[in-house]
Amino acid sequence: RALYLDIWELVGVTCYDVKRLSDWNSWEHRFDDEIDSEESALRCADEMLASLGDTYTERMVPPVVALADAGSETKAEEKPSDVLGVLTPNNFGYLRISSFDDPKIVEMVDAAVKKIASCVGVILDLRQNSGGRMHEALACCGYFVTNGLLATLKFRHAEGEKVRQYFVNEDQFFAYEQEPNLPRSLDMYTRQPALLAGKPIVIILNRRTASAGEMMICALVQNGEVGKVHMVGSGTTPGKGIGQAVYELQNSDVKIRVTRSHWFAPGGEWLGDCGQTEANGIGPDTLVENDRGREALKVASDKLRAMLEEGAEPPTAASETAA
Repeated sequence: RALYLDIWELVGVTCYDVKRLSDWNSWEHRFDDEIDSEESALRCADEMLASLGDTYTERMVPPVVALADAGSETKAEEKPSDVLGVLTPNNFGYLRISSFDDPKIVEMVDAAVKKIASCVGVILDLRQNSGGRMHEALACCGYFVTNGLLATLKFRHAEGEKVRQYFVNEDQFFAYEQEPNLPRSLDMYTRQPALLAGKPIVIILNRRTASAGEMMICALVQNGEVGKVHMVGSGTTPGKGIGQAVYELQNSDVKIRVTRSHWFAPGGEWLGDCGQTEANGIGPDTLVENDRGREALKVASDKLRAMLEEGAEPPTAASETAA
């Protein structure tokens, strides 16, 4: 029973959308006569979590690992890298980031960006990027943005709401945090070099580009120079303006994922909760129907070439740019 109550208490104080918690107190003693083991506690907890109607707040169940046949010689396929950087013969930079899940994603992007730093323009491919680590995604924005607000995150707080805003300037990557009735605090982080700032950029997206992927798009588009940022894609993104955290319960191997924050674009727009109550996804400037991979890439390449021909001259050094 203590395990069930730990889950009830955790979600009650961390879930961002308090409207979903309108009858949360009624769940505290609902299963008093049913819980007699860890199995029954988790079964009841799953029912309680489902009552929130939030797709992303749930108990994390480890995947079942299938054992290969003892005599099998089949080798597991190697997972392709989440990041790819290529400098094309016409000096276009192609940067693909398919996920922000990897703890070392900033290091991976750093290596790829340095490969294409001499490019005249960038194609940033975020197709299938369903998100991952928000802080790391914002850190990667520093390669493209010299100065500006990147995103605003809002969290539950006992006395109201905690607000955290991420910025970059020419020298720093930092966040201001404001809690009710307290002075504003400042956190400093490693600032990635703005190697691609000021260069024309075409972003490729699709219906699977979400969360931290959408966050990066908002930061780059709203901090970009007019005429130097364009979006190409096969459809509108889901509009996942919510963030989750995974909590490990003490004295247990149980993990609970909770939607604990809403995030907002630099202009203050909320993208929604992936259509659960609202969806304000990002639509491409140029629609590429039936994109199977090469189609959108060709359109992006043609658009980048046109942007360069229209007079978007790239800077000679990152220090000369202004986002």
